[in-house]
Amino acid sequence: MFKYITSLFCVFFSLTLTAQNNTPTKALTTSETLSKVAEKSVIETDSLSPFYNPKTYGLRIGFDVIKPVYTFTKDYIKAFEIVADYRLKTNLFVAGELGYTQKEISQDQFDHTVEGSYLKAGINYNLFTNWLDMDNELYLGARYGFATFTNTLESYTIYQYGDFFEPKEVRTPIAYKNLNAHWVEFVAGIKVEIFSNFYLGFMASVSKLISTKTGTNFDNTYAPGMGGISKNGSGANINYTLSYRIPLYKK
Repeated sequence: MFKYITSLFCVFFSLTLTAQNNTPTKALTTSETLSKVAEKSVIETDSLSPFYNPKTYGLRIGFDVIKPVYTFTKDYIKAFEIVADYRLKTNLFVAGELGYTQKEISQDQFDHTVEGSYLKAGINYNLFTNWLDMDNELYLGARYGFATFTNTLESYTIYQYGDFFEPKEVRTPIAYKNLNAHWVEFVAGIKVEIFSNFYLGFMASVSKLISTKTGTNFDNTYAPGMGGISKNGSGANINYTLSYRIPLYKK
């Protein structure tokens, strides 16, 4: 009798131990499965958003890569331009350019040198839909521009009526200082993230002169930042930029 009781006790103890060992394993497996399903659901939901969220916010600053090339390879121009922007919303940026230009210009009857600095400020609106972790831009924007400069008349030619007198060239420089120009411009461009927070960009702009202070009997045909000024007061520019965004936070 004692033998049978001992056998039943051993069987009961074995079943109890087996149940205790198997139960946590089944609970852990179920918990892990639910966690993986939840993670997959979040990833799929985020992937359906037209804009990746969150986006990196911070000051992006760079320079126009063409102007230094011209400075070191061309004798008639010295220039540099710093560009910057800051993201206000996912696709809205406040942007601007700050620069300096010294350029010798030859025209039909006179040669002159323009030297001065400029500031442009405005906004860019990104039209490109970024997916996942992309952060590129295809944008339109507007700027208000202001420049202060000196326009120096280096030489000019006096033409006289008749064949007896030859044209006379005068080479006495005349400097017209404290000149300025105000204009508005519309811009279009792209920015491509080539590495993390590093961007390569291109921008084209068309501008319209609002007002300008000129020298006595000498109109301004060029303004730093705006470029050549046509007879109807319009101008155009392009730049190629390399910039870096200082990441501050994500939102």
